[in-house]
Amino acid sequence: MGLPDFLYESCSLKNVPRSGWFKVGIENPESVAEHSFLAAVIAFFLGMRRFGSVEEACKCATAALFHDLHEARTLDLHRLAKRYADVDEERAREDQLDFPEGEAVRELLERYGDLVRDADRLELFIQSRVYGRRCEDAMLYGDSISLESEEAKALLEELKKTDPRWWLRFEVHR
Repeated sequence: MGLPDFLYESCSLKNVPRSGWFKVGIENPESVAEHSFLAAVIAFFLGMRRFGSVEEACKCATAALFHDLHEARTLDLHRLAKRYADVDEERAREDQLDFPEGEAVRELLERYGDLVRDADRLELFIQSRVYGRRCEDAMLYGDSISLESEEAKALLEELKKTDPRWWLRFEVHR
């Protein structure tokens, strides 16, 4: 496998839905690619808070872009499915990154793993609040997250105090 193969495989994440949302009745949930985009944005800001450096924050964001790429091979399995499916996500990732440039991705994921995992969970929290407007059960996903870093824990507290539709005040004509 080479970089062109990897890029075409990465493209398929646009078509892989985040499966857990189906379990609570969300029709047409976000794709893994959409999830990864917001996780990368979150990871950038977690990196800024930890390192105070745009360069380090960019590395965090880049790592987050790659964190779920194995799902192009394994699909996005929700927690209940993972209890019964024998899927080796690490092997899938290693096989995917088995080309010269893939080593840089492995290094990023290893170095910034805690912030990337937290960004992934914070994205879940945010999406649960957005979907919670359609289906109250969606809120359960966000209510059960656990975080590793102090940066993420602080951001979660800020998110809890913010209306996910705060921007509507600009849409309302007075």
